[in-house]
Amino acid sequence: MAQHFTEAEWQQIETHLNAALPVDPQAYGLPERRDGSVVLMSWNIRKFGALTDRDGRKKSPGAMRMIERIAAHADLLSIQEQQEKTGALEALVTALGPDYDVIYSDVTGRSPGYRGMSERFAFLYRHDHVRLGHLASDLSYDRTAIAANMNEALKASFDTSVPGEDDPGYLERLMAWVQNTTQMVGAQFSTFVQFIRSPHLVEFVIEGPEGRYEIYAINAHLVSGKKRERQQEFFALLEWLLHDSRKTVSERGKIIMIMGDLNMDFDTSNDRRRIGIENYVTSINAKRKLDAKVNFPFLDGNFNTNARRTQTYDHIAWLADDTRLPRGRHNDLAGTLGSDQFDYGMFDFTQLFVEAGPGRMPDGTPDYARFAHDLSDHLPIWVRLPLPAADQRRFTTT
Repeated sequence: MAQHFTEAEWQQIETHLNAALPVDPQAYGLPERRDGSVVLMSWNIRKFGALTDRDGRKKSPGAMRMIERIAAHADLLSIQEQQEKTGALEALVTALGPDYDVIYSDVTGRSPGYRGMSERFAFLYRHDHVRLGHLASDLSYDRTAIAANMNEALKASFDTSVPGEDDPGYLERLMAWVQNTTQMVGAQFSTFVQFIRSPHLVEFVIEGPEGRYEIYAINAHLVSGKKRERQQEFFALLEWLLHDSRKTVSERGKIIMIMGDLNMDFDTSNDRRRIGIENYVTSINAKRKLDAKVNFPFLDGNFNTNARRTQTYDHIAWLADDTRLPRGRHNDLAGTLGSDQFDYGMFDFTQLFVEAGPGRMPDGTPDYARFAHDLSDHLPIWVRLPLPAADQRRFTTT
């Protein structure tokens, strides 16, 4: 069984956090709940599924209390790694009380007879500011597109694996390729075919004083394999959303909000990732005459969102033509415009555990084994937006 903090150690951590918050209401990056704004949060909660199994509790009581405490600071929380069983999620909703509700997807990432990389996607939301809309759907490619992707992948595999007919080893290599290909070994393919886990879209409406944000929230946990596979899934998702943005963003005024674990480590530099995304979006917008503007603020903020604080895997980003939302050029103003204005951050529970004591090894470094399985190996990230108002027309710095 994985290690975890004892109950006494969890109480020590909670006491430390309780003492820090009156001094700094957003200690360790935990977002404060405020009347004039909403907090949108995303969190990969490692293997969040059954509450108990034959060995006892899957997560310790202290870990569940910490999850409840973090979730209580969100108006809308997107959860990844929600397992097939939902006992822990149901316990979380019950603990938070009647102000909260939940919606989650069917299991994705598996097929009959295969285990796959299956999980659900869940959204937890608070009724006083967030209302469930009318649309909920997986994002996937239709059969024609999958067949075209498969044919492209097969052609690429053939071109790289089978020599020309005049090569002495042609027949032997051809037969080996055919035998392997008929087994449909996905690892042979070097091009995108379909998402390993289909991202899930749910419509939410954030109500304010005589105004609203209409959001298509996209919960995604992209592939965690080779860097090329990660890159292919990420840009496939971005192109899918940009393709749909003419109808949803331009014509219907929706905000497409990506809230998930995108496993973006296909480049070593956040600056280079941001420039690459900007160039990609600009080229598609020019080609298709789209209006959507894209902002990935966590590429600007130098946030490392895994518990080891080495990678920016997790993102809250938006595609919108809504001038009330900040553009990328506004990201450095986050947290400077007023208590209820645009801000974003990350709850660094790794630092909390180290400074509280139980999460610190003798050399002062984090003891990841004590919490990475019991709580999570990802840190919760969040964005604050002001509640929409009747006179709200444009993101302003005044």
